Amino acid sequence: MEILPGSLIHGMSFILGLICGSFTTALSYRLPRREDFVNGRSHCPKCRTNLGPLDLIPVISWLVFRGKCRHCNAPVSARYPYIELVCGSLFALVSLSFVPGQPEHAVILWVLAVLLLTLSIIDLEQHRLPNSLIMLVLGLGLSLVWVTEQSFVEAGAMFAAALAVGLLARFAGQMLSHQPGIGWDDIKLAGALSLGIPFDSVIVFLGAFGLALIILVAEFWGRRHLPFVPLGPALCFGAFAALL
Repeated sequence: MEILPGSLIHGMSFILGLICGSFTTALSYRLPRREDFVNGRSHCPKCRTNLGPLDLIPVISWLVFRGKCRHCNAPVSARYPYIELVCGSLFALVSLSFVPGQPEHAVILWVLAVLLLTLSIIDLEQHRLPNSLIMLVLGLGLSLVWVTEQSFVEAGAMFAAALAVGLLARFAGQMLSHQPGIGWDDIKLAGALSLGIPFDSVIVFLGAFGLALIILVAEFWGRRHLPFVPLGPALCFGAFAALL
């Protein structure tokens, strides 16, 4: 007997994702700036007024107040509702691929979604990947190996292969263009992400990673004319697609 209808579970997952998306917006903004994201109060960056519950309802507050601070009418970036909607969608996708009887698997993927989304945002905006978040991803990867009863030997081989490919790409870029082909943070993230990806899902990772990389190259090299491309979002997108 089904306890709750599937549509209700997916809807609740989406709402939970919106709430966690609100936390993701704060974490991705404050962590690179070394601000307190646990005890610090949310405030308007313009008038510095502390925000109350009415100001912090995911997506809805931004729509109701027409993208402005209700205290000083300063514009509020659309990054907030966008991030909340993306996080809500990721939570719903996890719910749709949820295996009955394995709630711990879904919880790990939800936490991983928050971390990967945060890493992607920070890399896009600040061009760095915090070690603290990479270590959390590493821990969750090991948890996935245990929960899904994968072989730790296979996981170790995937980890070593990811690091080897990353190092090869870095030194190949150095030899060919005198610039590292990939950053150290990207190599560490690739290793952490590889732990939870089953061997038979590698092709999914490569396809999703390649698609995201094409979009990033078109954006950063084509439209912005910048000499670098942040690989973090492509790695995160590929890994999450492979884990679903």
